[in-house]
Amino acid sequence: MRVVEEGRAPGAPALVLPGRGYDVDRPVLRAVRDELVAAGWRVLALSWTQGPPRPQEVPALVRLLLDDLRPGLLVAKSLTTLALPVAADRGLAGIWVTPLLDRPDVGLAAARSHRRTLLVGGTADPSWNRTLAHESDREVLELHGADHSLEHPGDPARTAEDLRRLRTVVRGFLAG
Repeated sequence: MRVVEEGRAPGAPALVLPGRGYDVDRPVLRAVRDELVAAGWRVLALSWTQGPPRPQEVPALVRLLLDDLRPGLLVAKSLTTLALPVAADRGLAGIWVTPLLDRPDVGLAAARSHRRTLLVGGTADPSWNRTLAHESDREVLELHGADHSLEHPGDPARTAEDLRRLRTVVRGFLAG
């Protein structure tokens, strides 16, 4: 693993975790990172150097990262949203991008997560459970027609518009 630091704000950092095949420099996580830095956060962005962990390894890995880095906010994408139960147990605020809500442990953790939780998903993503997301009583950004990468294949203008919308919602979430 490699961790890159951005921003120099004092206090607990925001920790940004990639997905299996979605690095922290890809558009959605880059946008969230930019908004975090603009809002005054120090950001620690993790990248896989030896390939991603297996799904069953994610909770233990995230526990170690939380113990070591002590973030004040966790941002996770797809694979690393398997740590939502860990964050819920610790009362850690988070932004969960394309959370694997189709997995019972992750879906149930969304409802008991920290009140400062933002769930972001696309309706064309098979792992997005819109009913569970909205019933979680947490902030939700649902992008109609967006896939698991929050893109609209063949429609770059719509993808760009959704990225702008994500930035706006994240900015509001961070200010709230």
